[in-house]
Amino acid sequence: MPDPLVQNTTVVEFDITVPAYVSDALEVRVTWSDFAIAAERVGDELWSATANLPADREHLLVITLTDDSGDITLGSVEQRFRTGVGDLEIHTVTADQFDTDRWDNDGDGASNIDELIAGTDVSRSPHLLLFSETRGYRHDSIADALQALEELAISAGMQTVRAGDSAGVFSESNLANYDAVVWVITSGDVLNADEQAAFERYIRSGGGYAGIHAASDTEYEWPWYGELVGAYFDRHPAVQLATQNVEDGSHPSTAHLGSRWTRTDEWYDYRSNPRARVNVLLSLDENSYSEGGMGNDHPSAWYHVHDGGRSWYTGGGHTRASYAEPDFRAHLLGGLRYAAGLGR
Repeated sequence: MPDPLVQNTTVVEFDITVPAYVSDALEVRVTWSDFAIAAERVGDELWSATANLPADREHLLVITLTDDSGDITLGSVEQRFRTGVGDLEIHTVTADQFDTDRWDNDGDGASNIDELIAGTDVSRSPHLLLFSETRGYRHDSIADALQALEELAISAGMQTVRAGDSAGVFSESNLANYDAVVWVITSGDVLNADEQAAFERYIRSGGGYAGIHAASDTEYEWPWYGELVGAYFDRHPAVQLATQNVEDGSHPSTAHLGSRWTRTDEWYDYRSNPRARVNVLLSLDENSYSEGGMGNDHPSAWYHVHDGGRSWYTGGGHTRASYAEPDFRAHLLGGLRYAAGLGR
């Protein structure tokens, strides 16, 4: 009898034919759920990727074709894909399934791939580092957050790279490759002294920071980081429905909202009120939920310029369901755009 605690898996081979374009710096990346799979070139336009995936599961499959070692997106495929229950299956993607028109970095109406074929210039797309290391509590929503952020970045013409550990990542030379670093529900003391110094130099050189939920439950012994994120986490009541007041509806992360926003999440109290140091976007109405501890002035999302760089933070994002909510996803996308220097 099969062990019900052992997850069944299936080997999936992705046979991918990409749009015709000649370059030695092409890359094809396949993501499905929290699986990131590098494809290998096996012919002129034919690529192959193989992975051992959970059986009988459905998630969004995203296949991205890039040039210049990932700097320029040429086309992408997004489709729901359910794995089978057999030992091996082959999933075929054809060139005509790639959407190339959406990828137009300079906004001139000609796609990146058409411009490269014609020999014209394509501006570099923004790059985001998705950093999700935890040394304290680890949220089970991190995988959902990473998948949502990658999907949102793709929709906005941005490139992403995941980093679950700081080692080899938080160096001055590597951070220079990114327009923003997104601290995805991090926790605890995650950077050593050299990494902290490199990140400070990165922000001072004009880099961007975005913090999600427990990013404020991180690096309590590093005062500069506390100033960057805006405020440190203190406590929270149980997950519940609450209403936030939209204090600034002109920011990219709140422009889609009305005057009040009601949703379910884990609502943080902070050790100090950041209002004097940041531009508040959202604040919690403590009359709308139980056991809030900051009173009548309870900021829950904000942005500011700190030490030469951009900083955006949202207290939302504890629950896995958050990352499927259209309004919360739009909130995140606006934060990404601001941190990357694409918005106010």
